[in-house]
Amino acid sequence: MKNRIKRSMAFLLCAVLLTVSLTACGKSGSGSFSGNGVKILMILHADDDGFLNTLADAIVAKAKEVGATIDIVYSQNSTETQMEQIAGAASGGYDAIICRLCDTSTALQMENAAGDLPVVFINNEPESDYLKGDQFVYVGSYEQDAGAFQAEYIWSGLGKPSTLNVIILMGEKLHAAAPKRTNAVKYYFLDNKVNVNYVFVDNGDWSDSVAYDKLNVFKITGQPFDCIFCNNDTMAMGAIKWMKDNGYDTHKLLVAGIDATNEGCAAVKDGDLYMTVLQDTTGQGNAAVESAVALAKGGSVASVSGVSEDHKYIWVPFVPVTPQNVDQYN
Repeated sequence: MKNRIKRSMAFLLCAVLLTVSLTACGKSGSGSFSGNGVKILMILHADDDGFLNTLADAIVAKAKEVGATIDIVYSQNSTETQMEQIAGAASGGYDAIICRLCDTSTALQMENAAGDLPVVFINNEPESDYLKGDQFVYVGSYEQDAGAFQAEYIWSGLGKPSTLNVIILMGEKLHAAAPKRTNAVKYYFLDNKVNVNYVFVDNGDWSDSVAYDKLNVFKITGQPFDCIFCNNDTMAMGAIKWMKDNGYDTHKLLVAGIDATNEGCAAVKDGDLYMTVLQDTTGQGNAAVESAVALAKGGSVASVSGVSEDHKYIWVPFVPVTPQNVDQYN
């Protein structure tokens, strides 16, 4: 698809069906950090992603706090539309871009379209070679940590058996987090010399209904399983519903999720979800805005908490959420 993308300097902001304009008035920001006069364009891949909408709310709140102006447009999963939105940002008077890529393989084309404008990528991590310190940066959480936390807690919860039958429901194929979270689970078991039979691994597309349907496919095989690892909480909710509908005990056959959504945390309290992993939307939102403002002013992300030595990444830690600490996050 990327070979078919054509750069266009025509800014199609008005053509996008779902556009939200948010301007912060009269806020000078907290402490010495101020975004007054900075205009940010936030480009999201779609408007129907629950986690991303929560992250966007956190970004908008932080922008308002520091006095920056932020406009939101949606690419509706079209890389061509996203290219046009980025290419027109400079002529639209924007000083920086916050972008959730539709497809990480198009990162270089998007950066070329941005020209001299800095880009803060969120939620879908490009390859390191496509990032450039203090110009094209990524704000997020280290995805491998989430999978490792899942494996550690599920294995312990099952009594650290030497063998396991495992189901893994992955996210979207084009989302960078899906293989990283999944492979981290597998590497954890390899490192701990656990003999794992992966009885079913498939993409659930972050969706509860897709997860449910995929598990119905697995059911036909008649294979036993000990646990289900889900790349996010929404798929975990679909897995739990499927288990209950089919007579499985969620307190014995353990399920793990990621994101610590309200629904996920409630399921942890009920005991249906063994654990989840908090992806800190407030922390990511704060870091995204602080990075965008700093770069818009011609500065560096050096002072942003969690920045890597090469100034390509700003990492916001994952936190395992269990029955012992779930009340802190729900």
